[in-house]
Amino acid sequence: MRRYNLYSLTPHYGRYELIKDTRGQSGTSETLYWAECFTWQELKILVPYLKKRGWRLIIEIVEENELYGKTHIHSYTYGKNIETQILNACGINIIMARGPIVSDKQKTY
Repeated sequence: MRRYNLYSLTPHYGRYELIKDTRGQSGTSETLYWAECFTWQELKILVPYLKKRGWRLIIEIVEENELYGKTHIHSYTYGKNIETQILNACGINIIMARGPIVSDKQKTY
């Protein structure tokens, strides 16, 4: 099964990692990372919505067997001085965290 990381390059905000808000969930770091990734069904809703607003998006495929040791920038730096914003897009709460984009599995749309 696959899930997806989503990154944005927006005209007004700059470059951000988009993370699905999972407040209230608990578990191992791998379980939380998986829950913070987007499903294909969510991407089918979010990508057209965000692109219509002029956002450039980068999508990274995440395989379930590659989760060990991974964490999103917001989870890693929670409570520290990092720029974050909350966005509600199409009924999905998204945490926008400024962070690096480094992966060979990313595709820009």
